[in-house]
Amino acid sequence: MEKRLVKKEEIEKQLQEIVALIEQVDAKMEQVIADVIEEQYAQNKEQLGHLEGRIAGVERRLDGGKGGTELRLSSKLYLV
Repeated sequence: MEKRLVKKEEIEKQLQEIVALIEQVDAKMEQVIADVIEEQYAQNKEQLGHLEGRIAGVERRLDGGKGGTELRLSSKLYLV
């Protein structure tokens, strides 16, 4: 009977250690996931800024092309 009590206490102790390790792993995983999400957010924000800059450049070129075409036509009309 005494051996059973000792085994039961050892098993309970081991189970408590396992539960503590699982909780540590869970906390670590939550931190890793949060870090990955923050890193991905920062990368996406940086890419978005880069794309917005490229779009603004394209829009400036398109606006410049329209203005240049209009000026060329009007200047030809004045020369005639």
